[in-house]
Amino acid sequence: MIYLPENMVHRKGAAGIMSGMKQVSMHVASLTLDETNPRHAQPTKSLEESIAALLDGGAPKLLRLARSIVERGLNPTELIVVMPEGDLNIVLEGNRRVAALKLLNKPSLAPTEQLQRKFAAIAASGEVPRRVQCVVAETRQQAAPWIKLRHTGENEGVGVVKWSSAEVSRFGGRSTPTEKARLLTDAVTAWFADDAELIADVATVRANRITNLGRMIGDPDVRSRLGISFDGDSVVSDFPKDRMRQVLARLFHDLAGAVSVDKIKTKRQRNSYLQQVEDDLPKLADRLDEPQRFSSTASSTGQDTRKSNESTDSEPAKASRRRRPDFEKRLFQSVSLRNVSLRTSEVLQEAKRLSIDDMPNVAAIMVRIVVDIVVLDAADQLGWKRGQNDLKSRIAAALHQVDPKQDNPALSDAWRFSQKDEGALVLKTLHQFVHSWQSNPLTSEVRKLSLAYGPLLTQLDDLIETKKR
Repeated sequence: MIYLPENMVHRKGAAGIMSGMKQVSMHVASLTLDETNPRHAQPTKSLEESIAALLDGGAPKLLRLARSIVERGLNPTELIVVMPEGDLNIVLEGNRRVAALKLLNKPSLAPTEQLQRKFAAIAASGEVPRRVQCVVAETRQQAAPWIKLRHTGENEGVGVVKWSSAEVSRFGGRSTPTEKARLLTDAVTAWFADDAELIADVATVRANRITNLGRMIGDPDVRSRLGISFDGDSVVSDFPKDRMRQVLARLFHDLAGAVSVDKIKTKRQRNSYLQQVEDDLPKLADRLDEPQRFSSTASSTGQDTRKSNESTDSEPAKASRRRRPDFEKRLFQSVSLRNVSLRTSEVLQEAKRLSIDDMPNVAAIMVRIVVDIVVLDAADQLGWKRGQNDLKSRIAAALHQVDPKQDNPALSDAWRFSQKDEGALVLKTLHQFVHSWQSNPLTSEVRKLSLAYGPLLTQLDDLIETKKR
């Protein structure tokens, strides 16, 4: 039990019942779940029963909450409310969060071995909090009004008022397509300051067609083929600037001129545009092992962060590698699957934590495994015939489903690597990663394969979603 100093206790009065509730740091082990939690249809009789009740029908959500806690910590804007009762500190608000913490600290509390393994794997992937900041209520009645406001909607403005879609967009700031478009115009202006024609087109687009540019680069397939990504307020280029000049000049010239929003409104139209500029796109073989970065806030000279680091004797080259965006360091980092089975999604999430630079052998093996299980999962959910006995045939079947005309530029590398012998990284490379102990995968190979097959995984997931609708 937590004993509060006398000066921390304040009885109800004109100042309001909340004035007596103080914040205290508590160890997770000292907390117990509420056996009369409104989430339970019937009262529970023990901690294990309370955890089982929260997991019953809600295990995927609790697993995601646990993973979020390990990755980002507890939400500091929402404190846990507890009430001392005898030797116990009962959680009145925040039972799911505390349950997730207890399962992370002691996975054996989960009712099944499968869930125990899952929570143990999540706990092993990062740091698990052992202490939490709590608000202490003297009675349930003291906390009840605040808990009610937390869970019963706006309450005519007294409770939590949800943001509108416009407010959500404004909060997103630089994560919105338009803000990303402005970042790209800043970067291109800095990268190609000596190209007067390109700079003029960039100025026109920024002034009059910025939303059109945002529509283009808001498409992950377009970003992948252009070789650009965004990390906070930075633009990251996968290719040397001289390899990017031709396609960027074409893109800005077209958007400043003949290519209106009606010609790039749909994903199919944007893919068609990528086909038209195929000859201007940088080649995969030119992809950098060490991406280049431009930040308008970090550099007033227009030089990318990587180049600045190389010219500074006092800072070692490794510093620039640590500042690369995560998807360049980890497998399939830009891939998010929402419609595959829970196990497939969890395998992908675990694979995405692998550092390609630190664990190239394991990462290489996981590329093959992730591709295969996603393809098999999609085949099962979509009802394809299971006559494909080898990986090449299974990938071919998947590609024919999502790209029957073989005209999607985002999938061109997946086609080439898996079905055509002239590819620099043909399918046998994936087999060698698993079956050949003489094979020593290069990190550049693993990155190229991850980037090549990522769009296939995403589009298979989209196809499953379409069927569900």
